Amino acid sequence: MKAKLPTLIMSLLAALSPFGASAAAPDSVLSLDQCRRMALANNADIRTAGNNLLAAIETRREAFTKYFPEIQAGASVFQANHDMLQYNVLDLFTLGIVKKGAMAGIWAMQPIFAGGQIVNGNRLAKVGEEAARIRKEQSREAVALQTDALFWQLVTLKATKRTLESAVVTLDSLGSQVKAAVDAGVVPMNDYLKVELKRNGYRADIVDAENGIGLIRMLLSQQIGMGNDGNIDVAADVPDSVGPLPLSIRMTPADALPQTNDYRLLQKNVEAKDLEKRMAVGSHLPKVAIGGGWVYHNVLDQNHNFGVVMATVDIPLSGWWGGSHAIRRKSLEVENARTELNNLSQKLEIAMQDKWDNLTAAHRKMQIAHEAIAQGKENLRLNRAYYDAGMCTITDLLDAEALYRQAQDDFIAAYGVYRLSESQYLTATGRAFE
Repeated sequence: MKAKLPTLIMSLLAALSPFGASAAAPDSVLSLDQCRRMALANNADIRTAGNNLLAAIETRREAFTKYFPEIQAGASVFQANHDMLQYNVLDLFTLGIVKKGAMAGIWAMQPIFAGGQIVNGNRLAKVGEEAARIRKEQSREAVALQTDALFWQLVTLKATKRTLESAVVTLDSLGSQVKAAVDAGVVPMNDYLKVELKRNGYRADIVDAENGIGLIRMLLSQQIGMGNDGNIDVAADVPDSVGPLPLSIRMTPADALPQTNDYRLLQKNVEAKDLEKRMAVGSHLPKVAIGGGWVYHNVLDQNHNFGVVMATVDIPLSGWWGGSHAIRRKSLEVENARTELNNLSQKLEIAMQDKWDNLTAAHRKMQIAHEAIAQGKENLRLNRAYYDAGMCTITDLLDAEALYRQAQDDFIAAYGVYRLSESQYLTATGRAFE
C-alpha cells in the first residue's frame, strides 16, 4: 500500500493542482534550425534591411546613368503688346518687327571629363550597395542570435519547471510518510507543517515558471513570424551529461577578423571616405563636354530650323578659394576612418577572445554544476536514511532536498548560458550560420 501512495497523490495533484492540469498540445514543435529559418524569413528587421539594400541598388543604377548624354528639349511661344524692335526711318515713320514668335529645340550634352566625379560617384554608389549587403547580414546575425537566446531560454525554463514538479512529488511522498508518523505519535505535527510549507513554496515557483514559459513562447512565436499567440514548443531538452568543449570551433582572432561583418563594414567606410575626397577634388577641376542639337524658330514670320554642335569647358577658378578647405576636411575624414578601422579592429579581436573565454568558463561551470548534482543526490539519500533512522531532523532532510534541487537548477542555467555563449562566439567570429 505504501508503494502505491505516491502514485495516488500524483493523480490527485494532476486533477486538482493548477500546474498538474494538462496543457493544450502545441500546434508546432520546432527545432533550433527551424526557428532560425522562420525568423530569417519573416523577421521585420531583416525585411527593412532588405529594402535598404534594394534602395542602394537603385542608387547605383541611378549613378550609372551619369555616363550617358544629358538630353533636353524645350519650346516657347511669345506675343508682345507692341513690336519688340522699333526703328525710326528718317523721322518719317517707325518700323516695328518681332511682335510674336515661336521657338523649339532639342539638344544633348555628353560629358568628356568631369574631374572624375562620374567615375568616383559610380564607385561610391557600388560601395554603398556593398555596405547595405553587409548591414543586411548583420541584421541576419542579430536575428539569429536573438532567436537562439529565446529558444534556449524556453528550453531551460521547461527543464526548471520539471525539476520543481519532481521536487513536489518527492515532498508528497515525504509528507505522506511524515503524516503517518504524526498520526502514530512518533514525530510532532510541526514536522509535517514544515514539509507542507516547502511543498507550497515549490508550487508557487511552478506558477512563476509557467508564466515565464508562456511569455517566452509568445516572444519566440513573434520572433519567427507566427504572431504573438502562436502555440509552439521546442524540440530540445537539457542533457543529462556534459559533452566536451568544442575546440574545433576555436579560431585565432586575427584569422577570424577579415570574415566578420563589422570589420568588412569598417573597410567599406574607409573606401567611401576616400571616394568622397576624390569627388571633392573633382568638383574643383575643369569640366569638358561636347554636344549637339536641333533648333527651330519662327520669329519674323519665317520658319527656320538648323542643327548645332558645341563644346563647353567649365573652369571653376574662384571655387578653389573654399575648395581647398573642403578637400582638407575630406582628407581628415579619410584619416579618421582609417584610425577607426585600426582601433575597432583591435577591439573586435579582444571581443572575440572575450567570447571564447566566456564559452570556456560556461563549459567549466556546467561541469561543476553537473558534479554538484551527483553530490546533492547522494547527500539527499544519506539524509533520508538518517531521517528514517531517527538520526537527523526533518529540517536537515528538507535542506538536503533543497540543495539537490538547487544543484539541478544551477546545471540547467549553466547549460543555457553555455549554449548561448557558443552562439555568441560563432557570431563574433563571423560564423553565425555554421
